[in-house]
Amino acid sequence: MALTNAAIEAIALGKGGSYSLSRDVIKHYLYDTALWGTTAIDTTFFTTQIGTAYGAGTKSVNETNMLDSGKLPNGQTFLIQKIGLSFLSVLAPATTDAEDVVQAYYNIIQHTTVEIRIAGREYDFQCPASEFVPSVCATGNTGAVNIATRSGDMFASGKVTLGITPIFVDQLVTFSVVLRIGSGLPAIQTILDAGATLLNGDSAEVQVKLEGVLTRAK
Repeated sequence: MALTNAAIEAIALGKGGSYSLSRDVIKHYLYDTALWGTTAIDTTFFTTQIGTAYGAGTKSVNETNMLDSGKLPNGQTFLIQKIGLSFLSVLAPATTDAEDVVQAYYNIIQHTTVEIRIAGREYDFQCPASEFVPSVCATGNTGAVNIATRSGDMFASGKVTLGITPIFVDQLVTFSVVLRIGSGLPAIQTILDAGATLLNGDSAEVQVKLEGVLTRAK
């Protein structure tokens, strides 16, 4: 595969590896998934690996591709260029109205701050999670009749680009992404907690995706 200048620079950032100076470079995603709890509280990602406890089961490659808890294995580095946030819902037929589930997610995300953290620093990236959803987020119902058309939720990519300040994650360096969830207003926090309880009851999940360039020692 031909190497672009950007790929060559990414390899240079990797500084070689413990196995050899020969390296692969690929476009890649690091991702991790969390179940909603029954209250709207801070949630941390990339701290558990495949095979660890997850709800009533264990994490598989569909929930995370982390092979080591909180860090990349020896010989791998990653340059974070974009971060994405996705809502994963699993609704059984004839159960909770989808509009209510989506609105509960919107409520929580609009009262969340996203941070990428490298060990030893407060954060390397911080933004309001409202950047990941439409600027107008509203679902709902009138009486017992659900509104068929939601506002704006088809017009957001769910991604934020780091632009000229990508974040480099070296091998064996501890990192995480934290969703700082909550409100200083008790009335709003009550609504957020009720939404979390609804999402928890439907086994809903939230997934964080880091898009960028992975280098691997051969």
